[in-house]
Amino acid sequence: MNDNGQNNGLAMVFAFFTGFMAGAVISLLYAPSSGKETRQKIRDTSTEAKNRTVEIANQASDSAREGVETFVKQGRESVHTIVDSGKERLQQAGDQVKSAVETGRKVSADVRTKIAGTIPGIDNTEETDEEATEEA
Repeated sequence: MNDNGQNNGLAMVFAFFTGFMAGAVISLLYAPSSGKETRQKIRDTSTEAKNRTVEIANQASDSAREGVETFVKQGRESVHTIVDSGKERLQQAGDQVKSAVETGRKVSADVRTKIAGTIPGIDNTEETDEEATEEA
């Protein structure tokens, strides 16, 4: 995951909080009221700002968590698709190899038969190596 996104989110929350607090303090300082009332307003405003900041941070965290979960889910689906495709290709390659081996055996048996037929003194009815192996 990219740390830049987290740093940008924290910077945004910090900037929001700082701006909110600065505006609130300035507005309270210029408002006509007693010192006790002003201090109470500052406390109330700072508590409200803290609560809003925590709420925004929680929303950002939830949003990031959902994004990560979606990303992981898509990644898993992609991996499963790739693995399944690989299995299919491997099965196809295995089938092709089996077919080629079988064709090679048939051609070899045909060639042996033809060669045996052209050499005098060799009986064409002799068993091929493959047939002897199958019977054993």
